[in-house]
Amino acid sequence: MADESGIDRVGRDGHVLAVEDRCAPPSADLLGLLDTWLPRRRWFPVKDVAVETLPWVSYTLPSPPGLVTQSHLLRLVGDGVDLVIHVPVVLERVDGSVVTDEPEDAAVIGVVRGEDGTLLRVHDGAAHPAFWLASLETSTWDVDPGELSTQTLASGRLLRVEQSNSSVRLPDVAGGVMFKVMRAVAIGPNPDVTLPRALAHGGWRGVPRPLAWLTGTWEDDDTPSAGADLAHLVIVAELIGSARDGFDLACSYARQGESFADLAADLGEQVARMHAALRDVLPVGEPLDVDWLFTDLRRRATEAAQRAPLLARTAADVAAFYDDAERRLAATSQRPVLQHVHGDLHLGQALNSRELGWKVLDFEGEPLRPVAERTRADLVMRDVAGVLRSFDYAAAVGGAQDPRWVVDARTAFLAAYRREARFPDEHEDAAETLVRALVLDKALYEVVYESTNRPTWTWIPLEAVDRLLRNEI
Repeated sequence: MADESGIDRVGRDGHVLAVEDRCAPPSADLLGLLDTWLPRRRWFPVKDVAVETLPWVSYTLPSPPGLVTQSHLLRLVGDGVDLVIHVPVVLERVDGSVVTDEPEDAAVIGVVRGEDGTLLRVHDGAAHPAFWLASLETSTWDVDPGELSTQTLASGRLLRVEQSNSSVRLPDVAGGVMFKVMRAVAIGPNPDVTLPRALAHGGWRGVPRPLAWLTGTWEDDDTPSAGADLAHLVIVAELIGSARDGFDLACSYARQGESFADLAADLGEQVARMHAALRDVLPVGEPLDVDWLFTDLRRRATEAAQRAPLLARTAADVAAFYDDAERRLAATSQRPVLQHVHGDLHLGQALNSRELGWKVLDFEGEPLRPVAERTRADLVMRDVAGVLRSFDYAAAVGGAQDPRWVVDARTAFLAAYRREARFPDEHEDAAETLVRALVLDKALYEVVYESTNRPTWTWIPLEAVDRLLRNEI
């Protein structure tokens, strides 16, 4: 049997959530509770724009006695914003003497009254075993998962280092899995399913293999993305046991004043191999359209300056930088060919194991971009730029005392990538120009993000912008 990615699937067919699984949208009380809770979540995708939370599609999942398990897809609508988020909840009847709506712990959102007047404690589904089990039982599996029960979930642990999604470590399920609840929902087949599956089926072992996925479907005409009628709500991938988060590892090296250059070089080689594997298993695109690229970069720079006024002082220099880079690329006889890439690569999207080396994960791309944009062919140098920017953050967060620490890491990564990628000589100049242009683009994006979310960190990308405008990486 083949799924939407065209890859034959073995294992157990799941029950795709469809019309018969629909339930009533969240009540006014529950929606009001979520309106207070959601903006405080790290993964909440809208930080600087007022939005209205609207019910869209809700599903009910299998539940044990005394609990109700639901998945709610909610639309965030505001000025220039129309996004879908996934909020699973587990509702539990509580004794009538409980009248507070304050959560008892981080996994409890609060208390609401049901339609019959009974009190219901509202749990964050991503932190509750009832939702884990219901999702696993309902998912489509690429392998035989074996026994799924409350006993196999007993050792489950929600990871607290949340970013755009919520992840749960389940070491006793199917040999060990990472259970990821998608939060900013991609309308359409999620590239974090299709790309890693294609890589794994193509024989590349540098990615944790997706083992299962929970799909929601609908038949409404008001789909936020025209023509799309499905979304992946949960993705289950193999657990890389003794691995360490790449960003945490780099910060530790920076803190201790220990060179990260060797590990950075290993990562550079692995990223180059990933790009080669993607070319092998998926179609490549057309040669780069230089005019299109720089039109897009200038648009993004203008938007960044509008959202982060402190960038106004560099606006003219950024424009001149892009003018010069465009002239350089236009003068080259060869154009890099576009292809599938990771799309949002940084140290936090890689795991390092002494036994297995580097593994690359989280292929969903920038969560707020439409799936069509995330899955279109792009420049491999966009991934390279993301990792280069990540070294700056590791040096800052880890408190590296020697400025050579980050320079050595960047240099080692880039040199190793180029060696492994084996660029033709005529591509070298274009590759270097593209890296600089895309690193600047990433730094401008980071200034906007930090000024909105973590103002005390804004200096990190600002220093990078100034450095790049001095023609340094």
